[in-house]
Amino acid sequence: MHPASHLSFPRAAIALAAMLTVNAYAQTPASCPSPINIALSTPLTSGVALLGVQAKLGLEDAVEEINAAGGIGGKKIKLSIEDATGSSTTALNTLNRLLEDKPVAVFSSMISPHIFTQNDTIKSAGIPVFTAGTNGQLMKQDNPWLIRFHVHDGQLADAIPHYVVENLKKKQPAILTVSDDYGLGAAKGLIAAFDKLKVKPVAVESYGLNDKDMSAQLTKIKNANADMLVLIGRPGDVALVMKQRKALGITIPVIGNSSAVAPTTLANLTPEEADGSIGIGGVFPQVTTDAKALAFSKRVLERSKIPADNFALGYRDGMYILKAAIEKVGCDPLRLRNELHALKDWKGLLTTYVADKDGNLAHTMGIYANKGKTTEMVGTIKEAGF
Repeated sequence: MHPASHLSFPRAAIALAAMLTVNAYAQTPASCPSPINIALSTPLTSGVALLGVQAKLGLEDAVEEINAAGGIGGKKIKLSIEDATGSSTTALNTLNRLLEDKPVAVFSSMISPHIFTQNDTIKSAGIPVFTAGTNGQLMKQDNPWLIRFHVHDGQLADAIPHYVVENLKKKQPAILTVSDDYGLGAAKGLIAAFDKLKVKPVAVESYGLNDKDMSAQLTKIKNANADMLVLIGRPGDVALVMKQRKALGITIPVIGNSSAVAPTTLANLTPEEADGSIGIGGVFPQVTTDAKALAFSKRVLERSKIPADNFALGYRDGMYILKAAIEKVGCDPLRLRNELHALKDWKGLLTTYVADKDGNLAHTMGIYANKGKTTEMVGTIKEAGF
């Protein structure tokens, strides 16, 4: 054998080891920039600010906690925040500004029209973008970069009618929703689900996001002899509906999304106005006996004087999901995206996250009921297959 051949294996082994070292380096936080830039686009002003501020509260708490513990792989997180307001155009502009700083990932709004407007930009950016938007069609846009960590209206549209008909034994529901992509999409899903249960809503009404008087819609519902009001909206407008319902002497019970029992809704209601309402949706950090969730809720309240809700908890969990993914595969966008889409049995504060084929991570809904202004958890609903 030629003497040179004795050197071929060691050299190949060294080259292979070097290549593996480089690849391993690329799959750890060592490959990430320092600091690790994470961006947030959320409404901090306008009529949906009560929701948007929850994203900020949840993310800030997680980032502060992670940085205090040494960051991710020894690198601190830098959180950049822009106010998306209630405008989809503004939400798109804020996303574009945030992308100029080349963040590793973006947390965007829970306002679904914002995400529909941002969708093409998210595809072009080619980095993971997290959302808590609840429109059922949001993740059907052929966008693999979008990750949703909150339950959505497609899940609620099935869960709420079943609960109304099978658990509450109501046969004449009325539907009232906000008249944007979010609310109208929810109404369509609710009607279809009631139809499968052989129940036809006696009234289907809607109102504008900035409307202040819903008495005409509520009067129609009252005159239709409804035995249940299915109300889908956001904390500010849901509080108005519940106040006006009481003022009009409408005594039928209310069931809806999480806004029906959210602390930010209850803060604007009397015990009489809030009593008896039921909400199904994301889980609340203060309606639990879990010590870590209660500590999170307490920190948020002490820091901001605003009670944390399901969205605050979701954005907090979302940041920890991202942290775990970065620790495993580093900051390469494609590896990070694929890791998030492969998420399985990841335990957050109060719920377990599993990625489905569309990028939805949350599949467990809490059922809550108000006794006066005190909210109690009365059960959970898991999406079929999870």
